[in-house]
Amino acid sequence: MNTEEQTVQTEKLSKEAYAYKFWQEFQEERTVIQKSLKELYLKPKSKIPSLCEGILQRINELEKKATDAIRFLPAYDQRQTNLQVRDLIEDLIKEISEIKTSNNEKLQTITINDHQNTYININSYLNSSSSESKVFDFQISNLDHCIVNLVNSTVSIGAIHIKGLKNTIIMSGLVGSSILIYDCERCSFLVGCHQFRMHTSKQMIIYLHVTSHPIIEDCHDIEFAPYTLTNPGLNQMFETANLDQANNKYDKVEDFNWLRKQASPNWRVIPIERLRKDWSLLEVDDPNNITEESIKSILNKILFTPN
Repeated sequence: MNTEEQTVQTEKLSKEAYAYKFWQEFQEERTVIQKSLKELYLKPKSKIPSLCEGILQRINELEKKATDAIRFLPAYDQRQTNLQVRDLIEDLIKEISEIKTSNNEKLQTITINDHQNTYININSYLNSSSSESKVFDFQISNLDHCIVNLVNSTVSIGAIHIKGLKNTIIMSGLVGSSILIYDCERCSFLVGCHQFRMHTSKQMIIYLHVTSHPIIEDCHDIEFAPYTLTNPGLNQMFETANLDQANNKYDKVEDFNWLRKQASPNWRVIPIERLRKDWSLLEVDDPNNITEESIKSILNKILFTPN
């Protein structure tokens, strides 16, 4: 074996050794996180939010390590790490939902799915006699050419989980915990939260208030801007969601597919001259009176337009 062949063989063995070591450490940390998730229900109610944030941070760090290791891992292992991280996030969401349901009889989960060419208003889901005392989690999926208005200053939103939206606008009040997004295309979201994660999405405009670094993965053509909703009850919404109005990290995005020092090509900040500050066109008193043509006209004014 000549020197060149020896070098190639040594590099191959080094990669295999690194991949094996990484996989062991990845599984060990994954097991620890899973154990923490299963034990959440045993913890004092007052400590649950901070424990969940800690678990999410550990998942984020595990995901970063997996991204760093991509060049050493076989394709199968890469897919498995991605799937297992995604499962951990979904398990965390499930545990939080179950804990909230067990500990808080005022929590209600609202599912919005399988709509096309529809205007959807949060008020249609509320019981006027009790809405002020409830906390709502939203599961939103499989919408196409829809407008979703979740702004109501008397309503507390716990979390929003979004999957499989196309050509859709979501305008929301402020969220007390996290917003998780998967598989969306050409949508515009006006949202605020403590934790923001978006996966496998493209051609998105995100008007965002977030107190931690937003995370994206497997995304491209993403535009970020500050949360520009103006509402008479906005200060109360910030207080209810326990969000610091002066702390907005919308432009401190972490792209898990781009760990170089240079700026990621997958996202950008919207120039100030393009910021949308007036969202009144989405405020519809009676959704039954809005036509498909009106919906399409609004969408064309707001949704992502390729350069």
